[in-house]
Amino acid sequence: MRFNRFIGYFVFVLLSSPLFAQQPSSEVLATGSGRVVWFTPDFAVKWEYPAGNIHEAHLLKNGNILFADGKVTEVTQDKKIVFQYSPPNGKEGSFTCQRLNNGNTLIGENFSGLVKEIAPHGTVEFTLQTKFKTDNQHHRMRCVRKLLNGNYLVCHSGDHLVREYTPKGETVWEQNVPNIAFAAERLENGNTLISSLDQITEFEPNGNSVWEFKKSELPDLGITNMTGFQYLKNGHLLIGCYAAYNKEGKGVGMFEITRDKKLVWAYQKPTGQKVDRNMMGVQLIP
Repeated sequence: MRFNRFIGYFVFVLLSSPLFAQQPSSEVLATGSGRVVWFTPDFAVKWEYPAGNIHEAHLLKNGNILFADGKVTEVTQDKKIVFQYSPPNGKEGSFTCQRLNNGNTLIGENFSGLVKEIAPHGTVEFTLQTKFKTDNQHHRMRCVRKLLNGNYLVCHSGDHLVREYTPKGETVWEQNVPNIAFAAERLENGNTLISSLDQITEFEPNGNSVWEFKKSELPDLGITNMTGFQYLKNGHLLIGCYAAYNKEGKGVGMFEITRDKKLVWAYQKPTGQKVDRNMMGVQLIP
């Protein structure tokens, strides 16, 4: 009887431990190390495609995958390239992309600080010169999003700053963060979520912080650098990590947390599979 109680307690502890969280509710598209990778809920590889220093990837409504790794590429599931834009400086080109409702593709040129809208046939239909201070060409720009109001939300990574620009280049909102500004999303309530490696913070329009998750709040996971994220309809956050594992092999590639900072599931070095050290972009597929 005591043995049965012990086994029951052991199973409870095992399943409730952050290192043994349950799997995602659906499939996940992620940026890996040198690949875009599509996982089933049990983390089997459903599809993958080779890429460079890949920061962001999206499953589009047409079933194709759009990703940014210096160039911005759209590829079909049978691995045919149907769109590609190469910025003038490929090495420090575009690490961000967004497919707009009109069919154009939004990109941000890291080395130049330019935001561009590219038509499906490749012509540049809109250009916005943003403002930055850093001399580091590798960290002038990360995530860029066109907002519902027509403005542009830009992460100036090296300046540790997120800024909202009008199409004319006027600054209408900005927010400093403690570290590299990697990704930002404007929420339906008007607040803005920003990832800055060590933490993800929700800011009101007036700059007040109303919610924050720090990597130290789940110490058993060994979280390194929180980069791209997806704000889910249920209020959860799916988070991807850069340089996910330390020298001892501890860390996590991607994970999901609730609004009250409880771990839902975590993806850590899978046995018998390629280990993706960098998983900067993540998308839970409904």
